[in-house]
Amino acid sequence: MLKKIKVGDLVLGMYFCGFEASWLAHPFWKTRFLLSRESDLQQARASGIAYCWIDVSRGRDVAGAAPAKAEAAAAPASPDQSAATHAGADADRASAVALREHAREVTRQMFNAARMGKMVELPQCVALVEEIACSVLRDPNGLLSVLRLKLNDEYTYLHSVSVCALVIGLGRTLGLSEAACREAGLSGYLHDVGKAFIDDEILNKPGKLTAEEFALIKRHPELGYQYLIQTPDMPAYASDVCRHHHERLDGRGYPDALPAESITLYARMTAVCDVYDALTSERPYKHGWDPAEAISQMARWEGHFDRRLLLAFVKTLGIYPVGSLVRLESGVSGVVIRQNPADLTRPVLKVLHLQGPHETTIGGVLDLMAWPRTDTIIGRGDEEWTRLRQQDAAHAHRPRDGAADQQRSC
Repeated sequence: MLKKIKVGDLVLGMYFCGFEASWLAHPFWKTRFLLSRESDLQQARASGIAYCWIDVSRGRDVAGAAPAKAEAAAAPASPDQSAATHAGADADRASAVALREHAREVTRQMFNAARMGKMVELPQCVALVEEIACSVLRDPNGLLSVLRLKLNDEYTYLHSVSVCALVIGLGRTLGLSEAACREAGLSGYLHDVGKAFIDDEILNKPGKLTAEEFALIKRHPELGYQYLIQTPDMPAYASDVCRHHHERLDGRGYPDALPAESITLYARMTAVCDVYDALTSERPYKHGWDPAEAISQMARWEGHFDRRLLLAFVKTLGIYPVGSLVRLESGVSGVVIRQNPADLTRPVLKVLHLQGPHETTIGGVLDLMAWPRTDTIIGRGDEEWTRLRQQDAAHAHRPRDGAADQQRSC
């Protein structure tokens, strides 16, 4: 259970879960860890930051309760503990939803300003990236979970926010410095600003693009680059990512067909996160892919991505990424809505109820870490995913065309 406390109240044995402050002010980078070194404690107190978060279920409380023992994780939770945990999760989700709405509005304003020929409000973008980074630090899956719930008319804006969060998470997995993660996040946030100059009727066209339409969409990296470089103090790394996030390691990308050695790390990171979010999102012309399926397909695209980064990205998302459909030993199927950091093989699910051959409804929440543990994941819910897509397609008439999906995403 997360608890907000004064930094001055930190003591050894507490499980630290992040500061409540701008990312720029953080004295260290680790997201969550047990405070066991006096040097870390002194560094936190000397930061000048007023508040931080601790997990009282994994370490000492302010009152000085004994640190949670390793075997305590296997003990049944009391009703009060379970209620407190769910209350904390609800509060985290509410915070993530509020950030999503704020980020969508800021991004909408940025795109509208671009369409009117106004320059990017860089300080506002940096401030938003810092908020996203703080959210990812506190709960790596919380923001990504709510960002998956995009409506078609929100995609252009929330895609930028999602890629920003995914890039920051990938940077953490790669062990990049605070500054590098912040830079990568800003680059990911601005990567698609060139789409502000493409007609929405083409961006959201329900069917397959014509050669002329696809050629126009392929201009968005260069259009975005030319727009960003007009902004005073725009970092070169951000404009580079905007121009080169569709380059490929085999030299067959666009707009410059760069060889692998000329593609920067941030551009390679953004390429992975950009395609993953595009593939897994609902669009007017296609259904979103199951997250595990998207990763599987991306791994098959030879010459497209940096394999080291793709593997690190898989590690960032977890064994069963949020949004995946899984099948349990009991025969129950569910959608992953949250990871359990203590055991990535036992996430939190929304249960699916299969009612007849053409109807599926969403049931209650199932936490696979809850006691007694009577169920476990035995595989992906491929059959259920296909069934859901067919059910939706019957109403929306959207085909599941892998080639078309890849065209729009790459």
